[in-house]
Amino acid sequence: MDSWCLYCAKQGLGVFKSAWDKLNAELYQQHPYFDSRFIETMLQYFAHDTVWLCVHQSGGEIDGMLLVQRKGVTKWTLFLPAQAQVTPLLLQNPAILSQLLPLLPGFTLGLDLPCQDPAYSPLNPDSSPLQATIMPHALTINVNVSAGSFNDYLQRRSKKFRQNLQRRFEKVQQAGFGFTLHCFTKEAEMECALAQFGRLESRGWKEKIGTAVHLNNRQGQFYLQLLQHFAKTEQACVYQLCLNEQPVAMELCVASANMLILLKTAYDEDFSAYSPGRLLLYLLLQREFLCKRVQTVEFYTSADHNDLAWADGQRWISHHMLLRNPAVRYCHQFFKSR
Repeated sequence: MDSWCLYCAKQGLGVFKSAWDKLNAELYQQHPYFDSRFIETMLQYFAHDTVWLCVHQSGGEIDGMLLVQRKGVTKWTLFLPAQAQVTPLLLQNPAILSQLLPLLPGFTLGLDLPCQDPAYSPLNPDSSPLQATIMPHALTINVNVSAGSFNDYLQRRSKKFRQNLQRRFEKVQQAGFGFTLHCFTKEAEMECALAQFGRLESRGWKEKIGTAVHLNNRQGQFYLQLLQHFAKTEQACVYQLCLNEQPVAMELCVASANMLILLKTAYDEDFSAYSPGRLLLYLLLQREFLCKRVQTVEFYTSADHNDLAWADGQRWISHHMLLRNPAVRYCHQFFKSR
């Protein structure tokens, strides 16, 4: 018999952890953002008691899982802390969502499905008769590091792009700086690497508004535990660019067999004239082309024209909304058009 069951997720995925990872592997090739290690670390640091794990079974087999939390009196939404750029919707068949809405606590009119990556989501414009809206959210990009060499990649860029990069490196050399790229991958290295990352963020605008990562704040503890979990299976790395051995830019990353995700960037604003973030990205991609350990480097950003110059591929991350029945959908569309 097909059925949905709901479980409090405040303490994690519990006995469903292996089933979660199995679905992620079958549907999305073990996407790092959907990995149970990522999900459970987010639940540990950012979940409230109103987060529920929804599990669907068909014929005794789990074929659907998602995490939801209340959003207002009559609406629910997928669990989405700021530390994630896309949300997991682990569904063999998206049509089963229509059975979930009436089962959510309270009287539920709608379910928001934010930040859906079309390459890793079951949703499309025809995936459900209850789908009311699709709203573009952010244009993300990637680089295919399995396609040829780094020189091949550079030749696919515009002449202006290559000239700008050359000028940036010449500017660094003319100022008397030597540059070094470090890559920290071991579990034991993560605490020191994140401490250095925090020092970079604390020197800039994020410190002024209170969002900088520190080892002793919730965000810092989240990233430390996350990176340590992934480092145990050699799927975490922290890239660091140094000028004359002084750290000036860093990138936190997690990986699967298919992709490397750029989680978070920090740079020393005192060196902003040298574009340290761009120099780091260049050296990072150069190394990934040499390593050939993944197929793509995924930026998961809101790309502007400068970002697009680096891209091999691009796609829109979108927000979706499901409504309880056609009458609710009609009312929603009516009031939206007024």
